Amino acid sequence: MNTLRWSVLGIAVSVSSLASAQTPAGPSLPSTTVGKAFGEFVKALNSGSLAELQKFHKDRGGDPGSAEQDLGFYQETGGIDPGKVVEASEFDLQIEVRTRRGGRALIFRFGVEPNPPHAVSDIGARPAGTAGAPGPRGPAGPDGEKEAPPRPASEVVAAAPSLVEKAMAAGFSGVVLIAHDGKTVLEKAGGLANRADGTPNRIDTKFNLGSINKLFTKVAIAQLMTAGKLSLDTRLGAILPDFPSKDAAPKITIGHLIEMKSGIGDFFGPAFEAAPKEKIRTLQDYIPLFANKPLAFEPGTGNAYSNGGYVTLGLVIEKLSGQTYYDYVREHIFKPAGMNDTDSYFRSDKTPNRATGYTRRTGPDYQSNVDSLPERGSSAGGGYSTAGDLIRFNEALLANRLLDGAHTAWILGAPRPLPAPPPADAPKRGGLGIAGGSPGVNGVLEIAPAQKLLIVVLSNDDPPAAEALARQIRTGR
Repeated sequence: MNTLRWSVLGIAVSVSSLASAQTPAGPSLPSTTVGKAFGEFVKALNSGSLAELQKFHKDRGGDPGSAEQDLGFYQETGGIDPGKVVEASEFDLQIEVRTRRGGRALIFRFGVEPNPPHAVSDIGARPAGTAGAPGPRGPAGPDGEKEAPPRPASEVVAAAPSLVEKAMAAGFSGVVLIAHDGKTVLEKAGGLANRADGTPNRIDTKFNLGSINKLFTKVAIAQLMTAGKLSLDTRLGAILPDFPSKDAAPKITIGHLIEMKSGIGDFFGPAFEAAPKEKIRTLQDYIPLFANKPLAFEPGTGNAYSNGGYVTLGLVIEKLSGQTYYDYVREHIFKPAGMNDTDSYFRSDKTPNRATGYTRRTGPDYQSNVDSLPERGSSAGGGYSTAGDLIRFNEALLANRLLDGAHTAWILGAPRPLPAPPPADAPKRGGLGIAGGSPGVNGVLEIAPAQKLLIVVLSNDDPPAAEALARQIRTGR
């Protein structure tokens, strides 16, 4: 489960001393609601102070707990300096920024809720010159600049062993698996699955996937589309007439939910923090945490990361299939793909060979993240898998064993409409990169069919442990 509002993929910076907390003068921010909020956020972020970040969110009616994720981004980047505005509206902003540590150019996405006090509704960053992540890799960035061509797979494969060895020598905890042209060319585990008893990570250790699980939910929806049970234009109210937000359900389509354009918010926040985690066992248990909140925007008019939206997709799957979400994906995705070590295990189960997540977000020493987890993950994330099972998923997907060719192409980035024959050049330009992260959880799955390359990095450490290493493997820097 991704407990982050953050969506950050492929940001890696060198370790150096923390930058000054002072924010230098730069280009003027838009004189809009979101522009004012972003200026306040940058000031709090660049202070490097957890208390300042908590105050920022509290003053805006948001969850002060979000400050821990913001602080993690600060620790990764040393802060940011705003540059030119890429796109702006009253409540949403995309702006180029530069990290103070490493000097990397990022496209920063920042959104606030329309209603006062305008809590943060969306936040994330991606390397400048890419079309966005997680999700398909596009041909151009928001300014039209071309994305840098991928490194040849032969270079990636040749350089990876030394990069992985160096990362594990420096303390990386997790597994790395790289496959090329249908063959595993690198697999290595390092660190500890359980620090209390010294159990080491193994190649077949089960890791919390975070939001990588959303990919399985999207595949399940595509299977139901193939079966003729719904389309991207189907209204939520037509499937779930009893959905608590009765005014919103008739406006929201399945496409809105998939693309995070529904306006449905997150289930993380004060209500989740206060809830007894052992009682969050089914998708229905998540509903009170988000479904009665007002929409952040009219469906289709905005875009905001939404775990609540993907829980709703899980409810759609349950309604149309007559199975629980967990049974459906196990029967229709995991079993056909041969993914025998993948499931949404109960937190309290003694699951063999499962890694415990460890975080340093609450102090200088590693602490188990178990108490912060719900009893069971959801269709938004929180299931477990192994690196080997993710390779098996890749093989099944690319061989069209889970979906027909048109829907497989859609999963890998082909645009609507659906169903439609996949573009002739789909194998050359399709691809997928998705990450999941929260305290003590970080994972990356990258599928590049044109290069016949698959990269899996899973970690039981804080972000950006897996994301940074995956980017190094992919780019060489």
